[in-house]
Amino acid sequence: MKKLLLFYLVFLFVQMANAQPVNTNISNGVIFDGEPYLAINPTNNQNLVAAWMGMKFTNGLFRIAIKTRASFDGGTTWSTAAVLPHFGSSYGSVDVSMAFEKNGLLYISYIDYRQVPDSGGIYVARSLNGGLSWDTPSKAFDMYDVINKRPIDRPWLVVDNSNTANEGTLYITTKPAPWIAPPNRNYFKASADSGQTWTAIANLDGGTHLIGNAIAAPMAAPATTVNGKFCAIYPSYVSSQNIYPAYYFASSANQGQSFSYSTVYAALPAANDTNFKNGYQLITHPSDANKLLFLTPDAQNGDADIKAFRSNDEGQTWSSPVRVNDDALANGKGQDMVWGAYNEQGNIAVTWRDRRNSGTNGFWSAGYDFYYATSIDNGQTFSPNQKLSSEFIEFDSLIAENGNDFMSCTYSGDTLYSVWGDTRSTKMNIWFVKTIVSSNTNVTVTLLDGDKNRWSIFPNPASEELNVAVSPEMIGNEISVYTSEGKKIMQTIITDRNTNLKTNSFAKGIYFIEAGNEVQRFIKE
Repeated sequence: MKKLLLFYLVFLFVQMANAQPVNTNISNGVIFDGEPYLAINPTNNQNLVAAWMGMKFTNGLFRIAIKTRASFDGGTTWSTAAVLPHFGSSYGSVDVSMAFEKNGLLYISYIDYRQVPDSGGIYVARSLNGGLSWDTPSKAFDMYDVINKRPIDRPWLVVDNSNTANEGTLYITTKPAPWIAPPNRNYFKASADSGQTWTAIANLDGGTHLIGNAIAAPMAAPATTVNGKFCAIYPSYVSSQNIYPAYYFASSANQGQSFSYSTVYAALPAANDTNFKNGYQLITHPSDANKLLFLTPDAQNGDADIKAFRSNDEGQTWSSPVRVNDDALANGKGQDMVWGAYNEQGNIAVTWRDRRNSGTNGFWSAGYDFYYATSIDNGQTFSPNQKLSSEFIEFDSLIAENGNDFMSCTYSGDTLYSVWGDTRSTKMNIWFVKTIVSSNTNVTVTLLDGDKNRWSIFPNPASEELNVAVSPEMIGNEISVYTSEGKKIMQTIITDRNTNLKTNSFAKGIYFIEAGNEVQRFIKE
């Protein structure tokens, strides 16, 4: 009997160790959901909040809005999606980030803007109920805070959770809009009243650590430390400062009134396909102000790898790069979309998009998975890599577009929560997975409320015809087909569970089909 029990225990352990991750579509968007952000409540580690950019069809226009869902059981169930407001006619929203105060107050920041004429800004809202609802957003940055630079691109929001005089201070870093040519600099503001008012816009770079005139998008990756410092890492190239392009670290103990600087990394730039998402991140230890980690893709080995740089002295000095992904060196398989997090014990989890299982090298046409690794020595070494994605995702040209440069994760105890955008459903949707790190298993199936598609289309891409299969309650609804510019070119009524639409006269390209307030994307080839 004991032998039989031991057999079953071993069998169960092996089954758990080899189980495929369970991925759940938490956005179920109509066309495009991108660039998610995930936050965890420090007062309740079962309270997760996910936010992302989601396409909505409103008043005859396809516009991006910021959507959020909250979970109070560690990702097993999620609330219906809340939508943050727009602040102008034809405005769209992008680039969301969130931060919890240590007392459980949650902040969210996002851009709401339009181009031509340039209008809008960065807005901040607050949630007192763990992300279920948001108060009226207040403006933190305006498009014209720096008149010719439009300083509202890629805002990152962080909050000081120290026990110092800086406790509760909010910081947002930004850079000029992507259509602004260099020379450019990065910017920041601070707020000491929960984001209702903000300091004057200021630069992060300075002294002998300037960005220079050659970098178009000098994003600053910010963080706060347990001893009350605001810090950030940003790119630079000024030959009189350093003969190589560099990443610099800026740190302030007085809410950004003055900064000290150090060099994180400097090297000759390695040639790399610019389609790769080369975003980077700075994370800080929850209880040891000396320990920081910088994560970035780097192609010094011939293809894009995930590299980690650690500091054990508050950012004064930094280690040589440590390669996080463990596939064969210089194999042509690129990694990108890196994100990382410390848990309460100071262990690190790093997540990224990975093409090691693709039969195609480089970016274009290469399918991908998502992976993670952990470190218990502040990034000096990393564990063997493990998959997060439950299936290999075939390449879709949608991933080359803007708006999907980052994934996100949080790490609590032995549990890693991860979110990312991928195209396995023929749309860009946001997928969630909850991983028990010590056994590399997923133990829950996420259940969702609302936003379920009630119909499907095939084949996609389409050539001569497109079939629309619907659930019974959809019969009687109208089907409309739109060009990528939003022009309606076909309209019919659903009279059966299966409807056949002739597409042979359509020009090649991307189209949208709407039925029952849901929109899906298809390609005519």
